[in-house]
Amino acid sequence: MHFLIKLILMVGLTSSTLVYSNSKFPVQGSMKKRVDFWVKVYTEINSNQAFVHDTDNLDLIYGIVKLPRNRKQKNRFLKKEKKRYRKIIQSIAKKNYVNLNQSEKKVAKVIGEKSYNQLIKLSRNFRFQGGLKDRYLVGLKQSYLYLDYIQKTFKKLGLPKELSYLPHVESSFNYKAYSKVGAAGIWQFMRSTGRLYKLKINYVIDERRDPIKATKAAARLLKDNYRILGTWPLALTAYNHGPQSIKRAIKRVGTKRIDKIVERYQGRRFGFASKNFYATFMATVKISEKPYLYFPQFKKPKVFKYTELDLPKPITIKKLTETLNIKESVIKNYNFDIRKSAYTSPLYLPKGYKIKLPYSFKNKVTGIKNKLALIQFSQEQLYAQKLHIVSRGENLYDISRLYRTNMHRIIQFNNLIDPSKIYPGMKLKIPAKKEKLIASKPKTKTETIIKKAPQKISLNKNPLNHGFTTTSKQIHKTPKKLTAKINLTKYELALKKVGKNTYKLKVENEETLGHYADWTLVSSRKIRAINGLSKRSHIRFGQTLKVIIPEEKLHDFKLERNEYHLSLQEDFFNSFIVTGTEVYKVKRGDTLSAILGKKSIPFWLLRQYQTDENFSNKIYVGQKILIPEVEEINQ
Repeated sequence: MHFLIKLILMVGLTSSTLVYSNSKFPVQGSMKKRVDFWVKVYTEINSNQAFVHDTDNLDLIYGIVKLPRNRKQKNRFLKKEKKRYRKIIQSIAKKNYVNLNQSEKKVAKVIGEKSYNQLIKLSRNFRFQGGLKDRYLVGLKQSYLYLDYIQKTFKKLGLPKELSYLPHVESSFNYKAYSKVGAAGIWQFMRSTGRLYKLKINYVIDERRDPIKATKAAARLLKDNYRILGTWPLALTAYNHGPQSIKRAIKRVGTKRIDKIVERYQGRRFGFASKNFYATFMATVKISEKPYLYFPQFKKPKVFKYTELDLPKPITIKKLTETLNIKESVIKNYNFDIRKSAYTSPLYLPKGYKIKLPYSFKNKVTGIKNKLALIQFSQEQLYAQKLHIVSRGENLYDISRLYRTNMHRIIQFNNLIDPSKIYPGMKLKIPAKKEKLIASKPKTKTETIIKKAPQKISLNKNPLNHGFTTTSKQIHKTPKKLTAKINLTKYELALKKVGKNTYKLKVENEETLGHYADWTLVSSRKIRAINGLSKRSHIRFGQTLKVIIPEEKLHDFKLERNEYHLSLQEDFFNSFIVTGTEVYKVKRGDTLSAILGKKSIPFWLLRQYQTDENFSNKIYVGQKILIPEVEEINQ
């Protein structure tokens, strides 16, 4: 067996004759070369290396470079390398393959015989692709945590087994994956798509991160794409590019063959990632079906097992860990869909929530359930769990009246040194009548314990802190250039009453009619009706809308709306840091969406950094925009 593996490796695993292909997932024409390329990316070089290759002809790999670790150094290095290779190819063109030096001979051997014009074109078409061998191996091992569950789900819904490997492309099976633009979980669902496929996303629970629930949603999405487009290569490409965009590509090119669409379609948004999405997927299928051929050291991990328990009543994480006598870390490792806020704030997991526990709890479920059902919370305890998120224009007097408590108690309970400096988005805990005045927060990796009578406290929120920062020693040093703050200062969240239970608001970024329906318990149909909107109408950022908010839901509406926007920021800063800024001058033909897409940052983050208080999504030529530079936090 080992001899056979070595023999296959010697003759070349990336030979096109070995490309995985069947009637459901064909690999035809130029697609073979693309799949071969991505197999090399996943199995031959690590993330500290990169292939220098032609953007369109992926079989043209000029060489491998070692990458510096520092992002700025890496950018400078790649720019220098691109210039060097450009000069080499232009020199080959000028010399017409005569009297070449060693570097030129090496590149000429890769290129083969080309005309002068072809060489000049190649000299302008370089790209660097970072290796993924080390990450793929980690993802391969991680995949077995839930791969059996995923494949059973797909089989139950009549979907091909191969689709279960798609998270290798989307997230490398990182169950905590979160992108700069807000896609979460192994299937990388955006919030809007997650809501469309009935995933619960609120301030406590984000089911996009639950591997089982998100898999069911991904299966329905893929099935819908297949129903619309008719082939799996197109359905998969639509997972990245959208089914309507793929329908336009089919119409423009006049074929459903994915290799022909990739070759010929010149859609504005159909870039390198979309063109190669199916190829990367097929590469992962090929590797994952026989991982030992590519990673001889690979050993299949044991099947991950767990048991589930339906919570008989709402309960906090703290009470749950006390009752079950387990650590918070166990809850975290088994329940990826519980947001960080549930661990750092006094929030309840909802009744009926299916909590995953170690498999050893299987025979104890009934007893645990009965034990949880007997837990009693007094009215004062429930009152103490109130969490208030400050809205624009609110002050401590208003907040104390809302909760029928003393303003001084809120100040002391939250250790507010300067009560005048509360800001939109700030989280305040509301004390019970008999609650002790000095409170402390649970200790986390990036938080500081608030102790009795601290010497100095800054009310500016740090994206990696989520609480009040103190002058006492922090567990992890915050990067010096980190300047963004989690707050709602730039948001237009005010409500204007215009009639009985009727209010006007301005549509904020990433809000939908579905959100307003959820927050008011008034149907989207009624909201459309009072605004004269048709079923096909889409609301836009900055648009004025009327919403019906029953009096008893007014406070909840404000709170849930604030929580929604706060959660976007918190999730982002759990995974990324801002290391600096750059000034960008708007050019002719630029759109804000194109700029955001190129920089891979959300609109709300960009807006936070603009000095213009009236900054909107409408930009003009010559306008200077301050763009935050973002780096991923090593998880």
